[in-house]
Amino acid sequence: MSAVTWHRPRTSAVPARLPLRTRLRHLNETIRWAPAPYFEGPAPQRLRYIGYVLASVLGWTAGSLLVLAAVGRALASI
Repeated sequence: MSAVTWHRPRTSAVPARLPLRTRLRHLNETIRWAPAPYFEGPAPQRLRYIGYVLASVLGWTAGSLLVLAAVGRALASI
């Protein structure tokens, strides 16, 4: 039997989850190397771009509000 035709037996064990640091690094690499959307081409592609921009604006706004709330709470407790 060669390495090409050899198959590992299936196991019933659930694979362990990756550590949070590794998952965040993978997410960062996925975002970093994702192709940039552009507003050209057919209507579905343009709608996808508009959705991307809207999601980015909402995401950054929500993230900023969370950080500002945490800073405000920290300053209020001083």
